[in-house]
Parts: sequence; structure tokens; C-alpha cells
Amino acid sequence: MQKPDQFHSILAARRKALGLTQEQLAKRLNVSAQAVSKWEKSSYPDAELLPRLASALNLSLDALFGMRGRNAEQEPEETVSQAVKSLPPEKRPELIARIFYAALCAYNPSSDGETGKLRSSYEHETFALLHTDHEIALERLNPELRYFLYMEKPEHGIADYLRDEQGVVRLLSTLADTDALRIVKYMACSCRNKLFVPDKLSEKLGIPLERVQKVINRLDRFGFVWRMAADLGGDAPTIVYGYTHDPALAAILVLAQTVCRYIKFCDPKVDLFTYGTMQDRTTGDPESIPEVSAWDTDNL
Repeated sequence: MQKPDQFHSILAARRKALGLTQEQLAKRLNVSAQAVSKWEKSSYPDAELLPRLASALNLSLDALFGMRGRNAEQEPEETVSQAVKSLPPEKRPELIARIFYAALCAYNPSSDGETGKLRSSYEHETFALLHTDHEIALERLNPELRYFLYMEKPEHGIADYLRDEQGVVRLLSTLADTDALRIVKYMACSCRNKLFVPDKLSEKLGIPLERVQKVINRLDRFGFVWRMAADLGGDAPTIVYGYTHDPALAAILVLAQTVCRYIKFCDPKVDLFTYGTMQDRTTGDPESIPEVSAWDTDNL
């Protein structure tokens, strides 16, 4: 049985957890700070204020009155977790796309506090874009292939994370090879745990064996394939390869295609940044623009 005065302690604790003063909470509800103070001690709000109070505290009414059940305190992580678990696997992607879209729309200054609702169809290939001083995000909204990228921007920018220039060049030069892309697509379109041998790949794809082996060796070094030795009765074991179905590689290829098509249609496009993505916010000057040099005296 819940204690009758639990409402008061929950209200005070939740207000403090959210970093709100009594005055700030009162302003949200258009009441006096004295009213909030009384609610936290002994009295109760009028019935019509209760839903607004629960919303301001991001709690259900049950949780506000200490009823720990199905509608307990609505922490965002718990709410999302329960929503995902309640759906069958084939229904979860739609929910995730809607959640990400609503999150991006929440940054839009023109949203007027409304929850962003993902449309069922789009006439053109459309993306939701977000760029602030703290994060960048991209979501493709078209139903035939939805994806979401969110990247938190550290204070020092992301340039330090890209310090392995040689590794990036090796990866991009590998993927820039037409034969490599054909091999990756062939392996990736196969079922999980299927094994491949270079000579059969060469035969099926019409690519010289030497080229196939070179590509496979590179994919192996990047961790996109795994190797094992098979005893097929010969004098030496035969090396066979499995494709890892690495999500990172799939994301790289999809994003590369996005860049090639040029992002034209956005819903919404939110630009709230001052510093560049790679700029150090701790030392950089967002308003520093190099001046154009003066004309030399001997130039017209």
C-alpha cells in the first residue's frame, strides 16, 4: 500500500532531479511559487492541473502518486526500451525510424513544441538533417531504405579521431576499385557463414585470380572477412574465407551512395551551429575569417 503523503516527496524529489527551482516549475504551470511549495509539503493541486504537472515533470500520474506499476516513472530509456520490446521484430524498424525523426524535429526552432510525425511516403528522396555545435545527424526518410546517423561532436572537434590518414586512404582506395566492390557485393549478398575460395570467386565474377586474392587480403586486414584453413585432402590446407557482414562497411557504402546523389530535399533541415565539425571549440574562434590579401603594387 502506498503512503498517502508520497505525492509530496515524489514531487519535490523529481523537481530537484530535473534541476528546477520551485519558481521555474511554477512558471511552467502558471501558478505561484508558494503554491508549488505547499504541494511539496501538504496540499494538492487542483485536478485540472495534475496532467500538466505530470507532463512538466515527465512522469505519469501513477508515478507522481507513487503507484509503481506498468506506468511507473517515465525515464526516456525505459520508455523506449518497453516500446521496442513490445513489438515483433518486423515492426521495430518503423518505430525506431519514428523515434529518431521525432528527436531531430525537436531541435527545429519552428516546431512550436509539436512532436515530429514521420510521413508514410515522400515524393523525392528526402533526408532529415541536424547540425549543432554539439552533434550532427542524418536520417533518410524514404520507406524503401531508412537509416539514421548520429555523431556527437567532442569539444576538440572530430579531427583528432581522423588522425589515421593512411588507414583511411587504404580503405577508400580499396573501395574505389570496381573489382573490390563487385567482390564485396557478391559476398555480402550471400547468407551468413557461407565460405568462399578465391578461385571460385574468380570464376564466378570473371576477375583474374591474382586480383581477387589481392582484394581478399585487403578485406581480411580490415576485418571485413575472416579466414580459416580447411583440409580438403591436398598436401596443404586450403584457405577459405567468410564474410563478416560488418555493419560499418554497409553504412560506408550506403552513405557513399547518398553523397553521390547529393542531398537536395530535407525535412527538416536544422542548422544551429557556429563551429565547424572539425573545429576545436575550446580554442577556435567561430568568427575568425581569413582576410583577403592586398593587391601587389605591380598588379593592376
